[in-house]
Amino acid sequence: MIYLLSGEDHFAKEQKIEAIKQSILTTENSRQFDYELLYGNKLNSELLKKTLVALPATATQRVVLIRAVHKLNTHNKELILECVEQEPEHLILILDADEMDARSAFFKKLIAQVKVVRFGQRKKKNVFDMTKVMGAGNMEQTLKILHELMDEGSHPLQLMGGLTWYWGKERNRVSSEKFQHGLRCLQEADLNIKRSRLKPQEAMEVLVVKLMEN
Repeated sequence: MIYLLSGEDHFAKEQKIEAIKQSILTTENSRQFDYELLYGNKLNSELLKKTLVALPATATQRVVLIRAVHKLNTHNKELILECVEQEPEHLILILDADEMDARSAFFKKLIAQVKVVRFGQRKKKNVFDMTKVMGAGNMEQTLKILHELMDEGSHPLQLMGGLTWYWGKERNRVSSEKFQHGLRCLQEADLNIKRSRLKPQEAMEVLVVKLMEN
């Protein structure tokens, strides 16, 4: 089976990829020996050839994920199309493309022969998405969304406004001592940003961690 996953909704895409992997690679050994990740923008042709013909070590099929297939060079595109024509039974090939020009010869041939799953554009997150995850206690995901928001140009003081709103709603859910501590942390972060005591992203990271501490 060969999949072409197109679009910029990376979260939904990763869920699909993980579902495919879990359905084939059911043991720790299979996940270690029968899964391979390649990147189209820096892919050696010899490595691609070997990867496509390699047989599974422990699972019934190997899972190969190639990121950024829209950045493959001409020769590697030809190798992929040859593989598609052969329909190898030993291989689950996942082709991941953020961009897909359906008019190009490469994608036309792929679309006609493989299972295409379209994910559309990624929905931009906002500070309220971040506070929702904070409320669920997921530190890792909260920091990930914070980094996305900062990278996309959200102003730290705008994010502060959202966090201040969130903390106000937490008043009846936390102890009085913790609530007052959170207010002090918000004030400290505000001063750290306005007076350039810390880099804005660092100040926001420190604030989020302190607000989420037990």
